[in-house]
Parts: sequence; structure tokens; C-alpha cells
Amino acid sequence: MGVIGIGTMGSMHAKVYEQLPNTELVAIADLDIARAQKFAREFDHDVQCYRNYKDLMANPEIDAVSIALPDHLHKEPVIIALESGKHVLVEKPLATNLNDCDRMIRVAEECQKILMVNYTHRWAPPYAKAKELLEQGNMGQPLMAYARKNDTIRVIVELWPWLANSTPPAFLSSHDIDLVRWYFGCEAKTVYARGVKRVLKAKGIDTLDVAQALVEFENGAIATFESGWVYPNSFPTDTDSYMEIITENGVIHLDRKKEVVEISDDMSYRLPKTSISYRVEGRLEGAFKSALEHFVTCIVKGVRPITSGADARQVGEIVEAIHLSISSGEPVALPLQRSCIQD
Repeated sequence: MGVIGIGTMGSMHAKVYEQLPNTELVAIADLDIARAQKFAREFDHDVQCYRNYKDLMANPEIDAVSIALPDHLHKEPVIIALESGKHVLVEKPLATNLNDCDRMIRVAEECQKILMVNYTHRWAPPYAKAKELLEQGNMGQPLMAYARKNDTIRVIVELWPWLANSTPPAFLSSHDIDLVRWYFGCEAKTVYARGVKRVLKAKGIDTLDVAQALVEFENGAIATFESGWVYPNSFPTDTDSYMEIITENGVIHLDRKKEVVEISDDMSYRLPKTSISYRVEGRLEGAFKSALEHFVTCIVKGVRPITSGADARQVGEIVEAIHLSISSGEPVALPLQRSCIQD
């Protein structure tokens, strides 16, 4: 395995590959070569370090790569990796526009390589349990969903300033859109959305503060997706995450704001996240690890991932429709016409 981008997510990819029984971390790449070299010393064997990811791609020892770069920088390294004969796992979203999604999917098909997008929430126990309940049939068909993901402002201002190139629907709601498509078992047909630019624009960051989208699906069910990243930094968790699914015979609430653990000391009150990733005796466990295991299993067995590039494109189309609806003030019908798809 190779990993491109050794930031928050990429370092986790590398550590998981090192601990899985049928993978070996061969190389990492990062523009900050000193950071890459320092990180490589954490392992008990030699890990090759590259500043230019193209050099990593040329390494014949590497069968597959994880790409954990900012959202708007996915296309080129994904395509180069595929054309270099590597299977690819890329952090969500696949791309920031549908033309880039289509190009990557086409290259993966031409090269006959696996392209998977890391929508880790599908492997988180609460969300997986909701899917199981819906599939059992006792709750009846879904009627409506409400999904909220809101970040504190420090996420975009301090932690990941490159998010200025993204939007809350693309970065945050894409997780929830993927889940609701999974739960409803069908695609969206209309999108109406509104957004607000005020707080971040005043700070010189030209992206949406908040957005809401009402999406109607082919089965007649509806879903509201809310996202934003202007929560105050005093909020006890960086992400407020909540989902509700109302069915013919019941309701499912998924409140991940508080995941069992509460911490209070003289400095702050905190609600650490545990379902996506946590450590046991120094090893990473949780949904993140399970997603990477799924990627490796798909390579070994030659099967399509459940969050394939083509599947992730459907999420991208809804996100693009949200952006178009915010810009026009009008509902947008899906699938999008080619004239609507933006570079």
C-alpha cells in the first residue's frame, strides 16, 4: 500500500494498513517531506517517503493507494494512480464537480481497477443498525429523513483552511446524502436548496456559512439535509451530527453528538467521537478501519466496493444540484442535464 497526503486522514490510512494482516505500508507522499519522514520513523520497518506523489505511483511494489488530499485536488492523483495500475481508495467526496467524477470513473473502468470512496459512516454501528432495521421490513417504507451535520467554526478557520474551496453540502452533507440514498434504496429526483454567506465572508473566506436542502426521491420519500460550519468553538464537539428516519411504522433517531463518553475538567466540557475511530492498545479500531478492510477485501476478491466511484457520483450529483439550486433560487430536476454540470 501507498498513502498520498499524511495529514489527519492520511496518517490514519497509513496506520491501519500497517496493522492489517494482508497489507504492508510501502510508501507515503506529502509535500512536506520533513513531516513525511518524521511520520515514517513511527514504524518498525522502512517506509519510503516521496515529496512528489507521481514518484510514489511509479513504484512497482505498490498495488494500491489511499489518496487523502483536499477535496478539490483529487482528480489528477486518482487518474495517475489508476493509469499506473494501482487500485484507489480516495477520501470523500470523490470530486467537487461531476465532470471530474465522470473522468475518474471512466479511467477506472478502462484500467479495470477498483475505485472506492471512503464513506466510512456506512460501517459505523449506529448507521449499520439503522440499515439492518429498515431491511427487516417491520418498520415499513421510509417516508422522510432529516440529517444535520454542523461544524464549529475552528474547523474551517484553524484546522483545515483549504475547506474555503469547498462547501458545507459537499464536505458535510455528502456523508448524510450517501446514507439516505442507502436507506431509501433509490435515487433523488428533485432538489431545492437555500444557503447563507455572511460570517465566513466577513473573515475573507468566500464559502457558505450554512445550507439546507429539501430532496425528493424516486420512491416519494423526502429528506432535508442541513449543514454548516459556523457553530461557536465553545460547542463540546467539533461536529454536531444527527439523523432521523421516519417510516410507515416507526422512527429511528441517530444522535451522534454524544457517543457515550463525556469529559469535563477545569478547561472544557467535551464529547469525543468514538464510533468512527478509537484506539485499543495503540491500534486503530472502528468504522474507519472497517472501511479500509472492505477496500482490501474487494481488491483480493475482485469485487465492487459498496461505496464505489459510480455510487459516490450519485452523491456528487445531488450536491451539485444543491449548489445549482442555491445559485438559481429554483428547484433542480435530476438527473442533471450535461449543460448544467459545472467544471
